[in-house]
Amino acid sequence: MKNFKFLLTLLFASLAFMSCKKDKNPNVDTAVGLHIKDGKYLADKCDNKIVLRGVNMGSIYAVNLGLKELEEIEKTGANNVRIVLTRNYTDWANGGAVTGLTAAKIEPIITSCLAKGMIPILELHDFTGSANATADLQQAAQWWISAGIKSMLQKYQQSIILNIANEPDNGSASDATYREANLTAIKTLRDAGYTCPIMVDAPNWGKDHVFFLYQGKALMDTDPLHNLMFSVHAYWPTNGPFGNYSDAKITADLVALKQTGLPIVFGELAVADIQNGLAYNINYRLLMKLCQDNEFGYIAWWWGFNNNPGANNQLSMTNDGLYTGLANGGKVIATDDVNAIKNTSKRVCK
Repeated sequence: MKNFKFLLTLLFASLAFMSCKKDKNPNVDTAVGLHIKDGKYLADKCDNKIVLRGVNMGSIYAVNLGLKELEEIEKTGANNVRIVLTRNYTDWANGGAVTGLTAAKIEPIITSCLAKGMIPILELHDFTGSANATADLQQAAQWWISAGIKSMLQKYQQSIILNIANEPDNGSASDATYREANLTAIKTLRDAGYTCPIMVDAPNWGKDHVFFLYQGKALMDTDPLHNLMFSVHAYWPTNGPFGNYSDAKITADLVALKQTGLPIVFGELAVADIQNGLAYNINYRLLMKLCQDNEFGYIAWWWGFNNNPGANNQLSMTNDGLYTGLANGGKVIATDDVNAIKNTSKRVCK
């Protein structure tokens, strides 16, 4: 009997050891939530690979923070929505009063996305084009860990992605400075108890993919949970004032990103780069194809507005915020191209 008990104890100990060895990140419960698998790609709670296909939604510019628009986005089959947030916003449902953004206002956006099978990617827009990434990324991190925001978001850690800050560099930060600024912000979030995947935007208004070729692995290795995603904003016009991107260059750039083996997403993919009111066309169809070929996510910029049509602009996919209003390049990205959202999106398991 003693030998039997000893063998039983040994068996349980072996199973426990194997269980611990299986998960390289014991603080991330990969069985119940979104996670980066082996530092390479996003997976859901069933361990299925998830390639992001979705749209950006400017919630802070919309009446009721875009809840109506989320109903319309769902019709595209998108598996995610990147939600534009700021610490203060104009409350169009309350006479246009400027007010602080609270957890109570954000939570219905999250629950609406989740009910529709779409991953909420929450991003803070305050520090776009920052000239001081070190200070501003830490400011962003401090907002995410503020008491009300943190306690609400951590209820949904299994289902959200946290994008620390949108484009928090205007090209002035060195690679080393930008790397350390992000690592400090990531540490702040992890120390506060965030275990969800964290998305890091590329420097230089999100456009500089080269940063991830040389710094992406160091960022991933330094995150104690190895649970990061890397986002490029592909404002890469064929002929523009801030650079020309031929088809050959775009193709080579995505090959280089693929060779990193890192979880790459094109967090903003648009039909054009708007500079000083002028549109410089982007070969977005090629980018969509290459994203599909390389299993990179893409998130279109941006949906458009229903009850606040004054917020629409040249890059709005729909000028009335409705699915039926999709037009031109927005319709191509959402439904018409072979690599469109509707034709390539797969949602997380239930």
